Amino acid sequence: MAYNLREDWEQTKKNMAQLANENRYSASCQQWNNEMTDLVNGYKQEEMAWYNSPLITENGFRTTTQNLWYTHYLNKKRLMALGLTARYAYIEPTEYVRGENQRYPHWNYSHDGKNLICRISDGMSYKKAFYDRDRLVWSDEKRKAAGEYYMIQSRSMNGNYICPNCGWEDTLDYFVDGCDYCQTKFHIEDLKQKVSSVYNPGDWKQHRSGFTIHKNFMPMYVILVIVVFGLMQLAANMGTAMMMLTPALGFVAVVIFLAILMGKTSKESIEGGPAKTRQTLTKIRETDKYFSVETFIGNLSNKLISICYAESAEEIRPFAQCNMTSFMAKYRGVIDCKMLECVLMDYRADGEFQHLKVKVGLELVTYRNGEARKEKTYFQFGLIKSIHALTQSINDVNVYRCDSCGASLSLLNGGRCDYCGKGLDLKEYDWVIESYEN
Repeated sequence: MAYNLREDWEQTKKNMAQLANENRYSASCQQWNNEMTDLVNGYKQEEMAWYNSPLITENGFRTTTQNLWYTHYLNKKRLMALGLTARYAYIEPTEYVRGENQRYPHWNYSHDGKNLICRISDGMSYKKAFYDRDRLVWSDEKRKAAGEYYMIQSRSMNGNYICPNCGWEDTLDYFVDGCDYCQTKFHIEDLKQKVSSVYNPGDWKQHRSGFTIHKNFMPMYVILVIVVFGLMQLAANMGTAMMMLTPALGFVAVVIFLAILMGKTSKESIEGGPAKTRQTLTKIRETDKYFSVETFIGNLSNKLISICYAESAEEIRPFAQCNMTSFMAKYRGVIDCKMLECVLMDYRADGEFQHLKVKVGLELVTYRNGEARKEKTYFQFGLIKSIHALTQSINDVNVYRCDSCGASLSLLNGGRCDYCGKGLDLKEYDWVIESYEN
């Protein structure tokens, strides 16, 4: 019953795209855009209030999934352990601009078979400073930097709400005190759309699921300028006739440069970039038809950021089934962390589990000996998930529930049930880390 209207949803997306191209928006589309914009701005206000407050409270965000909120919680714990504080001077709100020939920011809606996903691409403007008492040790300031906000909601393709446990569809009124069909108890607030992840690549001009040519382009650009300048000097020394050939020589140099660049980029893309991701995605979708790259990467980003901030293995126990002690020890001084990119490297499935290898680039700010330092690092992670868990963009109310007694679970105690003592086996629902290498 839950997924029998996919064709209607595909046609709805086509209609929305057509309206967007013609700069005409339906009332429902405008309402969605308004709701998502308000949600992003609510998240920004909560984030600024969270860091500017001297307190650290449980479940301090109402606008986010538990995974995203947990990254902020562990970050503030890490800062307090190091004797630091973080303060926002400002975070500029997202403005919904509607005009005859323009629309801003940029919205993208999709569905993964279980959840409605929205991505807002927006220019991020903020200033976040880190202090050791009153001494400034690090400042992160952006002005209209490219960024993306991802929202998730348990909604069907025809607009009904979905029980995050059994998949039953109905109107919101049906879920006032949980799901009557499977008897799962949760708050109606849990069914509202939430910010699930935020992508802010800094100075890397790329999509988070791609492989940038920026690192290849800059050195080759310098070489091209030197070559063209040398040709011009040679032509000037050899007289007027050669000067007439300078544009042609410059054109040849540009063609050679682009051929080398495209060849190099294509090779690296196949080995570890968008082409590799597309190949792996084809394999995944043979098993999981509705696999969403965007929500997978956001989910993984939250886990990795939490691991970088964690002080004990218990704090990240649900996320990893391998020993992360050496990883946490190496990054115990991290005070700020961003995922720069993620490439899907390989996938296989057996009778019990799915296995996925990913390459991840992280940007870290580490505080040691009274100084902050920024660095980039790469990891390869091996991930594992049950063969029966085919939709990875799961709602937190579904994941964090004790399978033994049905009580709500929190990441604050490592996903262990306060009533019966059973732990959360996250790989039955979602990807967890089974191996890693630097």
